[in-house]
Amino acid sequence: MADSQPAVVTASTLKGAYKKVKAEFGDDAVILGSRTVTKRQPDGLGHEKIVEVMVQDPGGHTRKPESANQIFQALGQSVSHENALQNDMETEVERIEELVRSITRDFDKLDPSSAIIRNNPLAESLVNGGADPRTITKLLTRFTSETGHASNDRVAALSWLGESLKASNCDWEGFYGCHAFLGSWGTGQSEMILATASRLQELGRRTLVLNVMPENRGQIRQLQVEASQSGFDAAVIQKPRQLTKSEEHLKRYDVVLVDMPNLDHSAMVTGGVLHGWLATNATFHRHMLISSNQDPRDMNSITMAAKNWNCDWLGLTRMEQTGLPAKILDFSDINPLPISLMENSGKVEIATSGKLLDFILGQSNHVTSGNFNQSAKG
Repeated sequence: MADSQPAVVTASTLKGAYKKVKAEFGDDAVILGSRTVTKRQPDGLGHEKIVEVMVQDPGGHTRKPESANQIFQALGQSVSHENALQNDMETEVERIEELVRSITRDFDKLDPSSAIIRNNPLAESLVNGGADPRTITKLLTRFTSETGHASNDRVAALSWLGESLKASNCDWEGFYGCHAFLGSWGTGQSEMILATASRLQELGRRTLVLNVMPENRGQIRQLQVEASQSGFDAAVIQKPRQLTKSEEHLKRYDVVLVDMPNLDHSAMVTGGVLHGWLATNATFHRHMLISSNQDPRDMNSITMAAKNWNCDWLGLTRMEQTGLPAKILDFSDINPLPISLMENSGKVEIATSGKLLDFILGQSNHVTSGNFNQSAKG
């Protein structure tokens, strides 16, 4: 008779897992081992810990494992299956991306001064706000095909646009875990991180700012001053090999904000030590920062860097420095990653679809987008 396969029971606590084992397998169930696993939330800017308990059904037979690796050998088979599924998913994503690129090429052939722009006050205002006419043409074409509304239906178009803007749509209550920030020189990366650390410290989070290979002593001094004034902890990593040693230390904090070297730094080469440490670390949230006054034509290189570093978020900085806020639509068109944080005049807030729409429209409180803020909180 073949040995029965061990079962894995999960719960938020070890006590809860044992209760589930007893309920599902009875008092005679044999517990083979347990471990705590940290998983990122699928949506949001935090993480959660779950406990996995491996149990042998009393009716089954299995020899006692000799090590922790043997305890979770059955999990390894499951991981292999998940890896196969992930490969299939990546293939499908690539197919969809190629389809999107094909559609984009078709749209690029359209006349930017087409009727969909000329006869549409909303489209004209977005173009005047800095958006590329081709981006607006694509958006309104999508809008009409997905909703059936006329392209000049302003109320319906604004509602659809607000729902289409990708953002974290959470609040500070869900902001936990390790967050790495990347960007080009002059993006305002350190300012974004320090402002975020100060906000989190105000909320009572045990916060650490980890500056990796700072460019000069002035940057270190700025970090020391801000940490002293705001109360968060700060540390500096001068050599890449120190990163692995620091990981156990990071677990002591509710939030860790990592200030990475700028993308042009020699240590940021693809395949290097920093790349191997961060890009493959699934527990990190990785934010690629873009300045709001940036030229959308620079987004192609930023998009490539975001892919190389496996980024899952975009962060907007220096929002007060642009007079063309609708350029954000071009940023999102070129790089469709959701926007996590928004920095404006030294203040940071978590991005929501409604706040993005307000900014694009040049309004601080728009009645249509206000509904999105309410729904995001729900």
